Amino acid sequence: MKISPVVKKETLRVAAGTALLTAVMLLVFWWLGKFDWTVLWGALLGFAFAVGNFFLMGLSIQVALGKGVGAQSFMKSTYAGRMLLYAVCIVLGALLPCFHGMAAIIPLFFPQLVALFIRATGLSKDEAPAAEEKDEQKEEEE
Repeated sequence: MKISPVVKKETLRVAAGTALLTAVMLLVFWWLGKFDWTVLWGALLGFAFAVGNFFLMGLSIQVALGKGVGAQSFMKSTYAGRMLLYAVCIVLGALLPCFHGMAAIIPLFFPQLVALFIRATGLSKDEAPAAEEKDEQKEEEE
């Protein structure tokens, strides 16, 4: 399966925003005098799961668009799987002593904040012409 350029682009945008917010979170931990290696490892764990979850959501949408009839049940099942991944991240962050629990959990909320920011500022408006170009390419191939 080929990954859609839109999925790649949006995942990179969300990854960049999530990395920025994670860095800010680390600075807050440092400013509060609570920073140690467990905070850094927890932040990296949360960042990886957050961005990975967003990427999997994009892939799920891409696949569901091609499914037609079974798209809704497919999206429900992939949602459940992605929430299970969040639970794994939370459990790992809470139980393993090498991770700071809150530093692992907080980045899980960052992709939603970044997506809201992108929508609020209108940065995602440039996607419409790309979709039109794709439709034109399909018509030329037929």
